[in-house]
Amino acid sequence: MTRLYYEIIKDIPVSLPSLDRYLSERTGCDLLGLAARTASVPRAQVIEKIKECRASVVPVSAGQGVIPGFTEGVQAVLQYIGIKCVITEQSDIAGIGEAFSAKSNLLFAADDSKFLAINLKDMTVTENSRATAAVFVHALAAAAERSGHDLNGQEVLVLGLGPVGSYAVLELLKLGSRVTVFDTDTVKIRMFTGMYPGVREVNQVGEAMQTINFVVDATPASNIIDESMLYPGTLISCPGVPHGLTAEALAKIGNNFIHDNLSLGVAAMAVKSLFKSEN
Repeated sequence: MTRLYYEIIKDIPVSLPSLDRYLSERTGCDLLGLAARTASVPRAQVIEKIKECRASVVPVSAGQGVIPGFTEGVQAVLQYIGIKCVITEQSDIAGIGEAFSAKSNLLFAADDSKFLAINLKDMTVTENSRATAAVFVHALAAAAERSGHDLNGQEVLVLGLGPVGSYAVLELLKLGSRVTVFDTDTVKIRMFTGMYPGVREVNQVGEAMQTINFVVDATPASNIIDESMLYPGTLISCPGVPHGLTAEALAKIGNNFIHDNLSLGVAAMAVKSLFKSEN
């Protein structure tokens, strides 16, 4: 996962109501609704299950250490969607033991490379990269539906074939989309398109966006999409941190842009983890 930093996550606990409004304007779904859609579970069923759920967020000091504000942000998201959640007093292995002693259903922990939700009852694991990819694809699908389109049969451009971008391609293929991919690593892109023959590659983002309205930006690169690449029907769902739009492009695209630094992925992880053994 991309290592986050304090400045972009510090306001999560107070910004969740505005995120709900932001998502509703763009997709017709709030945070919990998108997480439920991503897990293919009715919202009412999710609400019933999370009433009995307890979660623990464990600080991890390995590698570069605990990111200030990260565990608090994860806890805030989980509490906002209705899950009882605590941050363990101890970190690392001792914190995991504390989560077991507290009889938590879910355990959330992240180091420099992985962010996992572990269902301690079913002993299943949900990875942030996969859940984030899925929820941003479903956010794009929901936004497309509001403009009268179904991603089934539509061409979708995926920028970046890191873990999130790669999982986004697989999620789009499950939805029946025709997928085009871009990555600066030509070896990676050739290996990927070789594994999935129906996936097409492009070498110019701007040229591809002349004919493709639906985009998943999963790169960590900034300022790769400018206003000249945007058209009236362009919709962009962006799990990448930071997002790739210039200031001018961001102003031009308006409500046709979906981006979030952490909360969508956490909500999707929680719901997918709770229902993983049932799907």
